[in-house]
This record gives sequence, C-alpha cells and structure tokens, in this order.
Amino acid sequence: MAGVSRSTSPISTKGADLLRGLAILMVVAYHAFGPQYGFYIPWNGWARDPGAAPSQAVVWFYPITLGWAGVALFFVISGFCIHYSYLRSGRFDARRFFWRRFWRIYPAYIVALAAFTAVARLDPTTPDGARLFASHALFFHNFSEQDFFAINASFWSIATEIQLYLLYPFLLMMRSRLGLPWCLAVLFLVGCGWRLASVAVWGLPDHLIHWAWSGPLMTWFDWGLGALVAERFHGGRRTFSRPGAWLIALIPLFAVSTLYKPLTMFTFTLAAGISAVALDLSLQMQWRISLGMRLLAFIGTVSYSLYLWHQPLLFPMSRALTPLVGWTLAWVAVVPLLILLSWCSYSLLERPGINLGERLWPSASRRGKIPIK
Repeated sequence: MAGVSRSTSPISTKGADLLRGLAILMVVAYHAFGPQYGFYIPWNGWARDPGAAPSQAVVWFYPITLGWAGVALFFVISGFCIHYSYLRSGRFDARRFFWRRFWRIYPAYIVALAAFTAVARLDPTTPDGARLFASHALFFHNFSEQDFFAINASFWSIATEIQLYLLYPFLLMMRSRLGLPWCLAVLFLVGCGWRLASVAVWGLPDHLIHWAWSGPLMTWFDWGLGALVAERFHGGRRTFSRPGAWLIALIPLFAVSTLYKPLTMFTFTLAAGISAVALDLSLQMQWRISLGMRLLAFIGTVSYSLYLWHQPLLFPMSRALTPLVGWTLAWVAVVPLLILLSWCSYSLLERPGINLGERLWPSASRRGKIPIK
C-alpha cells in the first residue's frame, strides 16, 4: 500500500481517521454522479440490464454507483470507535454514553434539519409538516417509506446510527454472556430473519438503499463487525490474519451481489465485511505524514458535517457557480467549498456542542439528575 509501512503491532487509530475521509468522499461522489447519469443500472428480471441504463456513463463508471458503500464503511468505523472507547474505559455508563452521543450528534444535526426544512418550505405547523419534522428530529423517519428520503435524503443513515447506539447496551449484555464472536453470529441470524420478512412483505427492492432494508436490525451485524475489530485491536491482535485472502474472497462476492438481484440482500453486509478487513489492515499500518494523508484525515474529521450538508447543496452550488466559472470548474470548486462549509459546521456546531455537553455533565451530576457511576 502506497504511503504506509507495515507495523509489527497496533500503534494508533490513524487508519480509522483516513478511512472515514475515504468513506465520505465515496458518498459525495455517488450523490454527485447519480442525479446526472443515474444511480444504478435497472434490473431485467434478476440481472442488471446495461441496455436499459439511463446513460452509458452508468455502465462505464459503474463503481461510482456503488459509492453508497461508504455508509457501510461509516457503520463499521462507528462500531469500532464506540466499542474501542468502552474497552479503553473499562466500564459502561449508559447515561454518560447517551449524554455524550446526544451532544456529539444533535446540535449540528438539528441546525441542518431546520435549514433544510426551511429550504424545502415545509410548514411544521401543519399536521403533515409536524409529523415529518418530528420523525426526523426524533430519528424514526427511516421506518417510513414516505419519510425516508424527505427533507434530506442522507439523513436516513443518521437515524439508523442512533438506533444502533440504543442497541449497544444490549450488545454488551449479549457479549458478557456469549462473547463477541457468538454475538455476531446471533446478529447475523437476526439480520437474515429481517431480510426474509421484509422480502416476504415488500419484495426485493430495485435499489439497495431502501427504507425496509435500512433499519438497525438489518445493519446491526455490520456495525458489530467494527466492534469486533476494536476488541481484537485492543487486545493487540488482528481480526483478519490473512487480509489479502479475505479481500480476494469478499470483493468478487460483493461485485456479483450487486449484479444478481437475489444476492442484493447481502450486498450491504458484504460491503461492511470489506470495510472491516480494510479497517483492520489500516490499524496495523504506521502511516507516514504526507500532504495527501493530512488532507484525507482532515476530511475525515469534518466528515459528519460534510455528510449533513452535502447532498442538498451539491447541485444548487454548482448551478450558482456555473455562470461565473463554467460547468467544469464549478464542479471542481463545489467539493472544496462544501468541505469549507463543513469545517465551519464542525468548528461552530460540532465542537461547541461536544464542549457544552462536557461542561453541563458535572453540573447535572451534582444536581443528582444524571449520577456518574
């Protein structure tokens, strides 16, 4: 791998920071490409039909249409970070955990939600507007086909992420009784059961990012893969002793699953499996400092804000810039501008929200409202 040297033992989580930057760039590329050329090649029965593609660009640049896999990578990294933090502390305080998650996620999210609600001219005082806004504000809009892509289509995965946080204490309870590997076996069976039930009720969807396939029971195993990597990493071990062999096996399976409709039930999980191998491999590397690595790590740092803001702004920003610099330069400029906006969101919303939560926690504890264990 260019730019890295192999380390004899795990030394840092820099690899996770870099992969987070890669994940958001994959998602941004996917959202920039899809509206112009098509998000996927249509199905003809159980196979893709290139002849029915909305454009030849979808066929020639098919890997870009798989940029949604960056979300699977995000879930794996999230599972790793949450569980690694728990392992390092040696204890789990549910109140402290959810307090910190709230102040980490909600301040930037609610500002973005309010902004895009206003842009969409949604009236929260009407019954439909109130329901739609409340479903997003309370993170259950991914359970409704009508609400799933409303306001900001990217918000579905944030709701799923919050629901996975709510399930984390149950994962820890299962882990204490079964051990994490057996927990993952249980989670995989739960996911398979959900897949079979959803297919029986709603059929196989044309697109993988679908409300019935994006709930926490479907993605719990994928998130848990990150937790497994964290547990092995914390213990000074590798999760995948032969990463090359795993990648040689998983990548073709993933590719085939995107082309054969019945296998799409496992496409997201296969993407998560590849992500887990990549994460485990990256954690064994001693990353050299370079401008490219610094830039990717910076993008990883602001990736949450970039995820919040990018999708609804990509095309309005490019249209606004096109009369000034032309179409090509407009698209060259729009991503750096979005990264700049994300840095502002990170600096003005994310970090202050985290700091405010830390300041409020001791005072809340002294009042006896949220006792520290």
